[in-house]
Amino acid sequence: MFQGIKEKYSYKSSGVDIEKADEIIKNISGNFQEQNFKNFAGIFEKEDNCFVSCCDGIGSKIIPLIKYNMPNIIASDLVAMNINDLATLDAKPLFFLDYIAANSLQNGLGEIIKDTINHLKSILNSYNCTLIGGEISEIPSLIKENYFDIAGFLVGQKNDRKKEKIKNKDTIIAFKSNGIHSNGFSLIRKLYEDKKIDEDTFKGTLAPTKIYYSEVSNLYEKNLIKASANITGGGILGNLKRLVDSDFKLKIDYSAISKQEIFEILLKFTDKEECYKVFNMGAGFCVISDINNVDKILSLVPESFVLGEIEC
Repeated sequence: MFQGIKEKYSYKSSGVDIEKADEIIKNISGNFQEQNFKNFAGIFEKEDNCFVSCCDGIGSKIIPLIKYNMPNIIASDLVAMNINDLATLDAKPLFFLDYIAANSLQNGLGEIIKDTINHLKSILNSYNCTLIGGEISEIPSLIKENYFDIAGFLVGQKNDRKKEKIKNKDTIIAFKSNGIHSNGFSLIRKLYEDKKIDEDTFKGTLAPTKIYYSEVSNLYEKNLIKASANITGGGILGNLKRLVDSDFKLKIDYSAISKQEIFEILLKFTDKEECYKVFNMGAGFCVISDINNVDKILSLVPESFVLGEIEC
């Protein structure tokens, strides 16, 4: 199946230019507070309150999820992409809004949207978070027929807990992912369209993004971790770099990550460096802790493992 591959696939060849996006982000970064630009969510302080807000969607993964009529996974992914970011700042979710841009509400699309919202409300309720409203916009000249896009906006309240500063020899602990999650689907879809992966494998990539909020908030509550990173676009290294100053080095042992079949397949068609930049590669979330807390964390979080350490 993998013999005779002459040209490697990339995110850019599938239509997504990471370098161009990074350039644009760099150019607009001056519009944001430096702290919020580096964080996984924005922090807003008002008098004695400190709020955290984030905004995210599920990217082009929504295309096959609509095709296979999976509104439950659309909703779960939308919550995951936002609440995992919120978790990195030790915040409690308060309320959520959604924005939907659709081609039309005809031909059954309205039913999928309705089911998505019902699932969304149910999942948010399980985290004591309220869906307070949103917007549905029909834009037939922009959105393809029989499709819609969705984005979520989550607001939470930051817990008032002091964190120890990251220091030399602190430990990086990763939590296992359950596959692709919700990043890199332009490349996944391209491989499927070119018949490099079969339909069963493709459907397997649509498993819902794992939600780490409960485990992470428990670790913060027990004062076991200093910082945390949601491993989405940018991969393991790119997201961990957001946690440390430039004078620190991240010593990562990629061999510690358990192999997953989908990532092994991707490595056959995509350069290793590209794979680790686009996908989580089996590590869906990471935390940094004092070495003395490692055993406690590993016992509290199933499928967690030591990924590396901080050096300076």
